[in-house]
Amino acid sequence: MTKATILSITLILISFSFGFAQSISEPIEIIEKGLFKKKVYKKCDIEMTPAQLVTLFRNDPNMQEYVKPVGLNYLASLTLKSAASILVLWPVVDSFDKNSDPNWNLAYIGAGCAVLSIPFQKWFEKNADQAVDYYNSGYQESSNIQFNLQVGRNGLGLVMNF
Repeated sequence: MTKATILSITLILISFSFGFAQSISEPIEIIEKGLFKKKVYKKCDIEMTPAQLVTLFRNDPNMQEYVKPVGLNYLASLTLKSAASILVLWPVVDSFDKNSDPNWNLAYIGAGCAVLSIPFQKWFEKNADQAVDYYNSGYQESSNIQFNLQVGRNGLGLVMNF
């Protein structure tokens, strides 16, 4: 064989290896962890924070319709939790000083912010679960139908979400 033939065969084999070396996206696992069953998202056996999950979806062009609800709910929950922490800790720290009278109304407002952050956290988890299902199914919409028992203005009823 000539050098040109060997070189062309080598180039063809190398081009085939690059063509078949496309990486298949690793699925994201949803795991409940701890006493309060906190949801943890894992990819490649690495636990992701919610911010990392939002960043992963933001950088994926196929996930653009899921990024906004997931990101906004996470941001609202994080903002309310941060405000609650500051507003509760301010009077607690101020109470250690014997010469000051702490403003406990701030702590009450902080507790309200903490309670208000709970629905945003639940909405984040719901939207993140839908986004992970869409991501893991290879960007295929799932025909997931859910039946929930809810109280409405007409009384107790069965609600179908699809």
